[in-house]
Amino acid sequence: MGRRSNKRKLEKACGAGDSVPCHIARISSYDTVSPSIYLVVGHQISHPAYSVYKVNPFADGGGGGGDSAKRIRRLKSTARLYAKHCMAFVPLRSKHGPWIVGVGGDIAEDYGPETIVFDTKTQQVITGPKLLSTKLCPVLLTVGSKIYALSRSPNVNGEIDFVPWFEVLDLSQAQVVDGRRLVNCEWKEMPRPPFFPWELTPRQYMFPPEITVESYVAVGSCILVSVTGRQTAAAGTHMFDTETEQWVKLDDKGLPFIRGAIPHGPLLFLGLSPRSKEFTASKEITAYKIKTVATGCPSLSIDEFPMATDCEVEEELVSSSKFVSLGDHSFCSFDCRSISRTPGPQHMGELVSMRAYTIENPLSLDRLKHGYTLLVSNHWKQVYSVRDTFRGLPCPCLEGVIYL
Repeated sequence: MGRRSNKRKLEKACGAGDSVPCHIARISSYDTVSPSIYLVVGHQISHPAYSVYKVNPFADGGGGGGDSAKRIRRLKSTARLYAKHCMAFVPLRSKHGPWIVGVGGDIAEDYGPETIVFDTKTQQVITGPKLLSTKLCPVLLTVGSKIYALSRSPNVNGEIDFVPWFEVLDLSQAQVVDGRRLVNCEWKEMPRPPFFPWELTPRQYMFPPEITVESYVAVGSCILVSVTGRQTAAAGTHMFDTETEQWVKLDDKGLPFIRGAIPHGPLLFLGLSPRSKEFTASKEITAYKIKTVATGCPSLSIDEFPMATDCEVEEELVSSSKFVSLGDHSFCSFDCRSISRTPGPQHMGELVSMRAYTIENPLSLDRLKHGYTLLVSNHWKQVYSVRDTFRGLPCPCLEGVIYL
């Protein structure tokens, strides 16, 4: 049962002998250029807290699996990052070159920086400015040369994620000194998100509302955030205009994806649908066309485009959490599983499966309307072995996946 069989199933569902119907946008394979993908792997000790690995999703020319998918490759570290645990990572193309920026940290003693930069071109590890308040695995969003850090689940009566809950780092004028530290930049407090608890009664302060950032995305100069929690007035979708620096609530409903959505071309984004496959916690990777209007009467428009595949294994279009866009026509998904043979507190190794897909959408965004299904025709699979017998690994070990 190969691709022809799956293609026949699709044609049968559409109507035998019929061409692909108008509500399905055909996607075909194309010649790709080997991109650079960086895996940020965490360690259970602080020195170093992370390692960076560079991988090529189209090594060996791809071809839908075969021997390439069966071979397990041992990864060699590109760099080690001495920083705090509980960071989040984002890509940034600065005037100095392609950067991987890590932000956040736990509340333990100051054993490492809360902002760190890895220059993928020079292979330098650079220390950045300290946050105004510690943030555990913050929501990170890049708008131009600015990085916005938002608390994921703030507290009002503890030390974790204390105010300010929303900060920005402008790297447009940043300079690297001695190849080791950033100057001419600092974190700045942003207006407090109105959906976070603030003016509380004494009883509410003892038992504060639980608010969690459920999903988020940066669209142009706007940041969209959906929150959930017992404070019903806060639930829904909120927008922050980075130009006017104002918050506004757009909808009582949340965004149609979970966690962060990533750009996949003009106005097109990839996200994880909350719908899960049967008997698995993995989520479907789905495309979304998102339009926002910030001026006048703010509004939001989102069209959803599910993906179908004629590959041999349909479940390959899901991801447990990590995925990355390679541009207008390609994306990768990642999954981890433990390879530790003996039970114990030390988690020594994992297998990281990377599936890369080539896609090409012949329709313009103006013609992509609600109801289209995007078809994926090719995929490549590689399996990597990540081992660390000295420092141990968290489970799962992937803290970030960056495309630069």
